[in-house]
Amino acid sequence: MGLLKKKEGGKSSLGSTRFSSGGGSGTEVSPLRPSYVEKHPPCVGHCPSGNDIRGWLTIIAQREKLGLTLEQAQDAAWYRETETTPFPSVMGRVCPHPCESHCNRKEKDGAVAINSVERTLGDWGLARGLKLPTLDAGGPFNEKIAIVGAGPSGLSCAYQLARRGYQVTVFESYDHAGGMLRYGIPEYRLPRNILDGEIQKILDLGVELRCGVQIGRDVTLDDLRRDYAAVFVGIGAHKGWTMGIPGEEGPGVYTGTDFLRLANSGERPELGGKVIVVGGGDTAIDAARVSLRLTSDSASSRAAWAPK
Repeated sequence: MGLLKKKEGGKSSLGSTRFSSGGGSGTEVSPLRPSYVEKHPPCVGHCPSGNDIRGWLTIIAQREKLGLTLEQAQDAAWYRETETTPFPSVMGRVCPHPCESHCNRKEKDGAVAINSVERTLGDWGLARGLKLPTLDAGGPFNEKIAIVGAGPSGLSCAYQLARRGYQVTVFESYDHAGGMLRYGIPEYRLPRNILDGEIQKILDLGVELRCGVQIGRDVTLDDLRRDYAAVFVGIGAHKGWTMGIPGEEGPGVYTGTDFLRLANSGERPELGGKVIVVGGGDTAIDAARVSLRLTSDSASSRAAWAPK
């Protein structure tokens, strides 16, 4: 079925119909009919967390028009940012910020330093002791939610549930919360007081954290399903990649993930006089820089793509 217009000798179609992609109503619409399409700024569209980047940047940039002091604007921007992420200070340090790569200003006079603003706002919230925002969602609710894994995924889920009034318990197999933020990223890149400070803000919402609890050993998944209304599993990806070559299971050979986990846990990996790092990505560079801090000898990185 399509829209028709009259012409001499009969009728002709204004175009074939298509189904609307929004709303799920299945309504047939003509391609010639104007339709509303919600367009996001490219920075927001490329943010994995869907942060309202334009929103909190606008608060800062137009604070005078909004009648806000600098302190009020920074508070308001922090609250706007933490609607979608409880880790602005952390992400301001470790996020690869794809938002800046797609910033509209890049083609004019340079991309907005979004990541730096995010870090500044995050540090501001920590220094000011700001509390994470809650939602009036009709709570508190009696339903108890279990979350397996206290990494960025599990903690973010705990935050979004707790701010809506649910009772949340997080189970973590390691001694401390943080996941790869703590055990995969070296402290010189992400100071532990910053990470601990933002985790504490989540716990301040009433989230219960149980560390040193391993699912399958200390408690079963069936136990969680019986005692909790819902279970969210965010166990992370702590297993490193191997190359499948002879000798990689030998002593003193680590995947980058295993090596960083040992070093970040306070253990000292077995290192010889010289350290070779195979690879040239973020994990490899972190491993090389940590090696330099653990041994007086030099560490060299051989990138997999380097010419021979």
